[in-house]
Amino acid sequence: MTLPHMTRLFAAFLLLLTTVTGFAQSAAQPPAENRYDILAKVFSPFFSVLLMGGQGPNHAAAFHMVITDVTGRLPKEFRGATLDAAVQFPNKVKLSAPVLGEQVTVCRNGENVWAVPGEKMEYLLKQFAGKLPKRMMMKNDTPIFIPITAQQAIFLPAMFVLDDGKNFENLNGEPTRVLSGSLMPELAQATKAQDFRATLWIAAGYVPRQIKITRRDFTITVTIEKLEFAPKLPGSTWQPPAGVTDIYRTTSDVLEQLLFVVMNSMNLKQPSADAAASPAPLVTPPPAQQP
Repeated sequence: MTLPHMTRLFAAFLLLLTTVTGFAQSAAQPPAENRYDILAKVFSPFFSVLLMGGQGPNHAAAFHMVITDVTGRLPKEFRGATLDAAVQFPNKVKLSAPVLGEQVTVCRNGENVWAVPGEKMEYLLKQFAGKLPKRMMMKNDTPIFIPITAQQAIFLPAMFVLDDGKNFENLNGEPTRVLSGSLMPELAQATKAQDFRATLWIAAGYVPRQIKITRRDFTITVTIEKLEFAPKLPGSTWQPPAGVTDIYRTTSDVLEQLLFVVMNSMNLKQPSADAAASPAPLVTPPPAQQP
């Protein structure tokens, strides 16, 4: 059982998770102001990492997250899977996840893409033959395909209809503000995501700790355990591990296919390419307006 748009889900996680300036523990209380203002403050720092036109000082981020729960049509094996990712503007991204008993890593470094272990990646690509997304020419102005600009992203909070009221919960012993809601009706209809709902747990300093995505036929909950921002990451981040020779090398237009097979094979004993049995995507965004 697979999720054909798991790469879109990965992109959405990047949008929602790589959005803070630090991860220091704090005894302060979670934010209590207007919920749309809170969401804007959670979103804003990621612009300089993912999108052209961002004005922040940090252009790179690395984070570790765990899929803590899944229900519905998502494979139960996804539960407990860990994801390690790094992103750097304008054209670098790296993802590592457990596949067939070991960590598989996919990395884009400009126009070049590599994956290890190479033989396992070739095997996965063969298993998903006929089910892969089309190759996509990747521009050098965003690490992954996201159909909005930094200027458009400013209006992201207005795309949601957030539930009323102030909801506070302790999450793993830490007080958090809980925001939940759906897409605005016009956007939900345009993206065929009328059933989409999201819940975000936010700690002091506008730090996201957990996110839950709900669709009609699945839910997925992700806990963010570590997140670090920097002006840039070490150059070695984007190179294969020293001494490794089993490397699959290709070009950036194959990136989405490689992310697809990794995201659809996490924690599985055997990869499954039955796209006909897969649930609805997280959300299908409309094309970005051209300036």
